[in-house]
This record gives sequence, C-alpha cells and structure tokens, in this order.
Amino acid sequence: MNLRRENDILEETLSLAEEGYAAAYRFLLEKYEQHPGDFGPQALYFLACLAGGDGHGSLALKWLDKSIRENGWWYRPEVLEDDDLASLNDNPAFRALKALSDGRYAKAVSQSKAIFSWKGKKSDQLFLAVHGNTQNGQVAREDWQPLLDPAWQLETIQSAEPDGYGTYRWSYDMTSYLPVAEAIEKVQDAGYEKLVCGGFSAGCDMLLRAIALSPARCDALVLQSPWIPMLENHARELIDALRRKDIRVKIRCGSEDGDCLPMAEQLHELLQKAGIPVELVIQPGNRHQFPQAEELR
Repeated sequence: MNLRRENDILEETLSLAEEGYAAAYRFLLEKYEQHPGDFGPQALYFLACLAGGDGHGSLALKWLDKSIRENGWWYRPEVLEDDDLASLNDNPAFRALKALSDGRYAKAVSQSKAIFSWKGKKSDQLFLAVHGNTQNGQVAREDWQPLLDPAWQLETIQSAEPDGYGTYRWSYDMTSYLPVAEAIEKVQDAGYEKLVCGGFSAGCDMLLRAIALSPARCDALVLQSPWIPMLENHARELIDALRRKDIRVKIRCGSEDGDCLPMAEQLHELLQKAGIPVELVIQPGNRHQFPQAEELR
C-alpha cells in the first residue's frame, strides 16, 4: 500500500468527479487495475461511492465487500452513511458489511493511542511532522522527507483517533491536539539549535492549537494545505502566543485547493496585520496535496 501515491490519485479523482462521476470512476478504476497493491481502503471507498452515486448500487456493494469482507478493512461508522451509498441502506448485505466494519472500528478505538516517533537527539535540527486526516505518521514522514535537507532529524506525531483501517484523524476540539503539544514540549529543551514543526491539513490546526493553548513552542511552523477552524475561536490566543514565543510561520497551499486556500489567505492576512513574521506560497496547479518538489529552508 502506498498511501502518498493513493492520496495524490484520489485528489485527481475528486477533480474529475466535479465534472461527472462516470469519468472519475473510470480514471480511478484504471489506476487501481494497473497497480492494485498501491491502494488501500480509501480508494475502494471512492470506487464504491462513485459507483453508487452514478446509480450502480450493486457495483458499489462489490467494492465494499472486497474492502471489508475480503481484505479485512474497516471505516468510521459515519463514512458508510454517505449520500452516494444511500441506495444500499435497506440492503441486508450492506447492513451486514457495515456492522462488521463498525465492530472493527470500535475495537480499534479501544486499543489506539498516540504515537511519537522521537527516541532521542540525533542532529542539531529537528523537524516534527503532523499528519492530516485519513493519514498516519508514515505518510507524514514520506510527505516531508523529500522537502527537507538531510541534516534535519525528522520525527512524526500520530493521532490516537482511528479514521479507517491504518489511518488516523484529528478532531477540532480541546483535547485532540494534546498529543501534539506534549510531543513539542518533550523536545523543546532537548538541545536542538532549530526546532520546526510542520503540519498537513488538519495537522496544521493541531499545531496552531498546541502553540496557542499550551506552553509548547518552536522556532517556526510550516503549514501545508492548512485546514484551520481554530481561527474562529482562538485567533487572539494564537497571535499572542506566536508573538510571545517569537515563532515564524510559513504557509503553503495549492492554487486549486478550494477549501483550504481561503483559510491560508485568512491566516496570512491576520498574521501580517499583527506583525508576525509570515510567508505565503501559493503552489500553482496543486489541489489538497504536497507539491512534487519544493525544498524547505
């Protein structure tokens, strides 16, 4: 399974789906058939939703059966309540698959805990990476590693909240960000010359909450495709914390990321007006994803 490759292809699929489900389904099916080992639960879920949304309920059920019964995967309960799957709600086979998935999810929640990969100081420069929703610590490592100079020690913080089989998520509340804050606090006095934290999507919100609402501090934040609802209620705390802790902010967002680009621009304007050192880079042609090549300095 190659989650980074899968995520990029699913972003292309979403773009095609805006014009019509049938073309998006054919595109994703072709990619899946070429390299099925690269794809996990998300791709099969997309195939099911595209099929169901296009009026092919039996085909949607086939993909869910392959994912849940055959492959042993599972999803958050609400994910299988999607409108594109509504035609299956009264289907006994679908209900049985959902019950099986829900049971696996409940078991995963009861056993899950946050994971911080850091075991000790290995370099003078430390980069802490926080994944987005439907991702995990390994995806965060694969996303950030190509953008960093080899001199940096890269470590990851993984959420305790399962999203689906093998992936995790962050909730926008007053507790989900705590593992991020605790991880930063654990290393901030470990003797690093530079400590930089980077987040993708929901991971950006967790980093900003950690900075605004806890003693956690670092030298800089790098926010890729930031989804940051915390600005609604905690903008003042964030500005005060960034100023007090002397933290620089770098914001990166795709020009085609219709959901996150407005938030990126809002944060940039807010910090500029407050006199916080901030940089915004809009990545041409990118949707909700990392750029193919861009080195961080």
